[in-house]
Amino acid sequence: MARWLTWVPEAEEEICGHAFVRPVERMPEPCEDNNPIGHVTHFFVLPSQRNEGTGSALLEALKEHARGAGLEGLMVRPSERSTPLCQRLGFHSPEEPPGT
Repeated sequence: MARWLTWVPEAEEEICGHAFVRPVERMPEPCEDNNPIGHVTHFFVLPSQRNEGTGSALLEALKEHARGAGLEGLMVRPSERSTPLCQRLGFHSPEEPPGT
């Protein structure tokens, strides 16, 4: 069973947010790698730390982990408020092909 991994940024020695990632196995495909993807959930930064780089640093840490863990990518379902942040960091909607 896969487990949830948790990241918690700190500011002034206080936890100021969190994000959880769980590896999710993909449906086997005969001609492709079947590395799991990372499902990101409960991405949150305290209002006092928003627009201070905390959210960007948190998402970058998740991306770095995904590369090192052999995850195919990260799946994020951002809120309306966090969509611009996710787009700036290279995430795209399922309807939007990568690189657009």
